[in-house]
Amino acid sequence: MKPSISLILGTYDQPDYLRRVLRAVHGQVSLPAEVLVADDGSDERTAQVFEEFAAAKSCRSEHVWQAHEGFRKARILNEAIARARSEYMVFLDGDSIPHPRFIADHQALARPRRFVHGRRALINHSASRTFGKGDFRKERWDALFEGDVQGWKNVYRWPFPFWRVRRDLRGMRGCNFGIWRDHLARVNGYNEEFNGWGRENSELAVRLMNNSVLRMEVRGWALCYHLWHTPLERSKVPAKDQMLAEEVAEGRQTCRVGLSQHPRP
Repeated sequence: MKPSISLILGTYDQPDYLRRVLRAVHGQVSLPAEVLVADDGSDERTAQVFEEFAAAKSCRSEHVWQAHEGFRKARILNEAIARARSEYMVFLDGDSIPHPRFIADHQALARPRRFVHGRRALINHSASRTFGKGDFRKERWDALFEGDVQGWKNVYRWPFPFWRVRRDLRGMRGCNFGIWRDHLARVNGYNEEFNGWGRENSELAVRLMNNSVLRMEVRGWALCYHLWHTPLERSKVPAKDQMLAEEVAEGRQTCRVGLSQHPRP
């Protein structure tokens, strides 16, 4: 039986991109049971975009907001997880357009004791001005044949998925990520001590794999299209890499400051 899905969209001050992502959510072959926008302190423009989406009432929706005090994505994702009602969580960034079968594919790929990491195509600066606003099929062809996309293998959905179990962290990102709620609870969700951009998803993956939850990398299904944006400030990445190496060496299975800080309503 296919699981009920909560789609959690992480965002911060990208209202135009978020509008396009929510437009693509409306067009899904299989709608999620609910959509939660995990907002790391955006201004009222993002709230307006959310209200436009919520007015359509295609599924339950909630805008989960926190004041912006630097990059605190881990904390707002934990708050959204606590408020979610479904048994299975799918995470997508608010600058990544989902394929029309994105939710249906994640439903079909869900397996016990596994978390699913999908792939993405990178849309370049020029094409990102309009990608996601018009006809999806045409936009993909245009981006592909005009050289406006990296990762051409991830542009079109394959007839059958190719998947494999991985035990490393290469390519681990949170922009396309499916997992059971119980597994998140077991490792205490995202580590909120990982402030600043980078490695919060790799760190979560380490604790999951240390709890014998397998990483399943999928190609050809559950695709998304990442829109270009100015690179974020990354000065804290070296320190996080050190913390990550220590966790791998210790075999850590949970974190001190995480999902338990956010009781379910």
